[in-house]
Amino acid sequence: MVAVIGRHMELKRSGRTWKGNCIFHGERTPSFHVYPEDKHFKCYGCGAYGDVFTFLQRLEGKEFPEVVRALAQEVGVEIPEAAEEDSAEARAKRKERNEVLAASDAAARYWAARLASRFGAPARAYLERRGVTEESVRRFRLGVAADAWNDLAPRLKEKGIGVAALQRAGLVIERERDGGGTYDRFRNRLMFPIAGMDGQVIGFGGRALGEEQGAKYINTPETPLYKKSKVLYGLDLARETIRKTRSAVLVEGYFDVIGLHQVGVTGAVAVCGTALTPEHVELLSRCDCREVAVLFDGDVAGLAAPAKAAQALFPAGMAGKVAVLPSAAGKSDPDEYARANGRAGVDALLAAAVPLSEFLVDRAVERACGDRPREAALERKLAAVRELEPFVRMMPEGLARSVFEDMIARRLDLDPGALRTELSAERRRPGVPAPAPTGHPERPSGAPSRPAPSAGPARGGPSAHARVRVLLPGPAADALALLAAFPDLGPVAEEERLPQLLPPGPLADLARDLVRGPVALDDALARLSSGADEATARRFRTLVGPGRPRPEEAERELRKAAVKATLERLDQEYGEALRRVTKAGSAAADGLDVTAQRLINQRRDLQRRLRSLERPG
Repeated sequence: MVAVIGRHMELKRSGRTWKGNCIFHGERTPSFHVYPEDKHFKCYGCGAYGDVFTFLQRLEGKEFPEVVRALAQEVGVEIPEAAEEDSAEARAKRKERNEVLAASDAAARYWAARLASRFGAPARAYLERRGVTEESVRRFRLGVAADAWNDLAPRLKEKGIGVAALQRAGLVIERERDGGGTYDRFRNRLMFPIAGMDGQVIGFGGRALGEEQGAKYINTPETPLYKKSKVLYGLDLARETIRKTRSAVLVEGYFDVIGLHQVGVTGAVAVCGTALTPEHVELLSRCDCREVAVLFDGDVAGLAAPAKAAQALFPAGMAGKVAVLPSAAGKSDPDEYARANGRAGVDALLAAAVPLSEFLVDRAVERACGDRPREAALERKLAAVRELEPFVRMMPEGLARSVFEDMIARRLDLDPGALRTELSAERRRPGVPAPAPTGHPERPSGAPSRPAPSAGPARGGPSAHARVRVLLPGPAADALALLAAFPDLGPVAEEERLPQLLPPGPLADLARDLVRGPVALDDALARLSSGADEATARRFRTLVGPGRPRPEEAERELRKAAVKATLERLDQEYGEALRRVTKAGSAAADGLDVTAQRLINQRRDLQRRLRSLERPG
């Protein structure tokens, strides 16, 4: 036990025990003790405790069977497989895993060698312009793929790697014509090996070096080992820092990670083309991470990142904070900012980061109420509450949620008790999941929701809560923006009945004109500004500008928005039916039952369709 733990940290004998500075948290006075006779360790500083297997699991982020096999292999002991693990299927999976690992490792080594050769001169020049040092090239195992269709397979064949293994690793693609065979997935690209927590290469990201190569970045497709929702770029190099500081810095890109590590911020990791997921948070938790600092660009996409991160962090109870690059800095991403300002500049930026919950409240309140929220109209305050409601529901019951609710009430000058009543109206119903926070929360599946209690009695019209729904930048407005940005989707919008999903007036008129034919974008924006509140107008400008989806995703996004808008209309119809019953008494109850069942059936069908649209592929 002492020998194994001693390979990872310095231990000194102290009587019948051994002690040293704990590897799981930073300390200067040794509080980590190993008790060889009892076969366990204990840190009296951070509470870490266990046997040699626990130590390696925690240190390397591996599961128990992996640790046992690795130790057995070290000492030359063969571990017999359990009967169910020794089936033909299990053996085939292990063989496939080993082949993919071997192929990925061989590709990484080949591309790294190519970068160091005369063939890599243009890529080295590009890295120099980006400020990447030779040490970082080695540390992150960067490489370059040849500008050729069939370079990798012949080269790796010499190393004993077959084409089938390269296909399973996502490195080559089978030709559908021209006599069959395969071609390289990555061509004329700077290559970023993506490693698991144990440092083994499991996938790649590739940055185009040519001007007209299609997508700037492409990644390995999902393989038996590489799943982008379960891997963080740089975690193998960042885990020790994360373990000692109990915090991680989350960024978006490969160069951001490299740039931050170069200036000494070695706890930086990046998602690989996806939002932060619960699986990512679990990986960080296995490194003893207690807090994640979200550091993204100050553009529209970057400012949306904290809300996406909250969906994974809040349910897990992990703390988060947000550091946004100052717009006056003139540096568009964390990499450039780090190079310009060094470690001190990044540390200052992280020190000024605000708690994630506070950031979300500030953004929602500013969007709905401007810079004087305490004086805002009730409708505007309710709009902010509606935007924040999904985040509240994501938090586990307890102190953190209570503090979050109090923060919202304080910023909007609302009674905390009344706010909790409003927020808990839907939580009391069983089976209500937390909807995705998009600024227009989607209602839970099942029966349409009852309208939330209004701030006072209705006076000859819909409640304030119902009026707020029209003012929110909802999914119908999203669909309208997408139609303006992609005029060829007119038939799709007509099929989804988009004009009927908008309130009568300028927005519905604009939708009808767009369905008939293209409308100049400037004209569409001008017409929208005169017919919608500022929040909707801002949302519209984002979706037709920097936040617009890729063309191949536009139809799916428009259909999703239209389905969500239809779900909102069903909720409104259900609420109106309830109000009619309230006025008419029990005589109308039978009619409500029929209406409710019809709406529930429609809603179930729409929810099923929405799930299908949101499914990748």
